[in-house]
Amino acid sequence: MMDQRVLDLLAKERVSLLAVCLPDGTCHSAAMHFSHISDPPTIYIQTENTSKKMQGLKNGQPIAASVVVGFNEQEMKTLQMDGQIQLVTDVSKLPAIHQIHYAKHPHAEKYKNDPGTVFLAFTPTWYRYTDYKTDPATYVYSS
Repeated sequence: MMDQRVLDLLAKERVSLLAVCLPDGTCHSAAMHFSHISDPPTIYIQTENTSKKMQGLKNGQPIAASVVVGFNEQEMKTLQMDGQIQLVTDVSKLPAIHQIHYAKHPHAEKYKNDPGTVFLAFTPTWYRYTDYKTDPATYVYSS
């Protein structure tokens, strides 16, 4: 289970930075809206099946990725995560993902039935939460 401060930040924030490794060895990053579940910790991202980040994900196999949450200079909290991301290919999982994602991002539901819309699932294997407003700064690492 993730530390409650991490879960609170994920619940509060709406935008993340997603970085993926592409088949040619280069990296690609993009600012993305996200939603999440806490058990097991999973970040969901809605995108188009033609987006650059999809180049290494079309076969459904997981690839290495990183996600960063927290860009607010007033709050001074950030969450860095490394892990695996993959295309959600099991359509039976989509109704639950839709419910979670569209509750947080109702404006995105208009793309739900677009044939190009897909969901990605990021599973963190490591994270570091930092709160720079405390003195000294607070660091929470995954085990």
